[in-house]
Amino acid sequence: MNSLIQQISKNPKLPGLFILLVCIAALSTAYFVEYVVGIDPCILCLYQRIPYAAAGLFALFAIIGKPGGFTQQAALFGCLIAFLVGGSLAFYHFGVEEKWWQAACSGAQSLNMSFEDLKASIMSEPLKPCDSRDWVMFGISITVYNTIASLFLALSCFTSLTILRKLKAHTQ
Repeated sequence: MNSLIQQISKNPKLPGLFILLVCIAALSTAYFVEYVVGIDPCILCLYQRIPYAAAGLFALFAIIGKPGGFTQQAALFGCLIAFLVGGSLAFYHFGVEEKWWQAACSGAQSLNMSFEDLKASIMSEPLKPCDSRDWVMFGISITVYNTIASLFLALSCFTSLTILRKLKAHTQ
């Protein structure tokens, strides 16, 4: 922990840079898997990209903001919130995959529909249901990895914020 404090005190923009690089890597991986590997995402998969894009944008503000200043701290707090939302969404998606609960995109239909209602529902549904597990690594769904990564990144943001606040308090 002391070495982390020393690294951040030497370069207070390091947390923002780390977050930006992680967000770029995560989004690049998602697009690579979609367009090169050919695994189509469901709507929840697409939604899980939004917190990474938001955190990446906040990370840019953390990088350009005054070290330890309001902008940098607010941007890191924005990253923290984005990753908490992303982790929650990933966990929700995992629950849909495990059929712990149902989502509108899981492909389940009510039996009390007329033919016209059923046809309209099918035509408006996404092509890929959210309860299918197409991307599994070492027997674990990628949604689990995303949940863990998002919570780890949220913890990293919290730790960085705490360190920056302590450093700012010592310099005043």
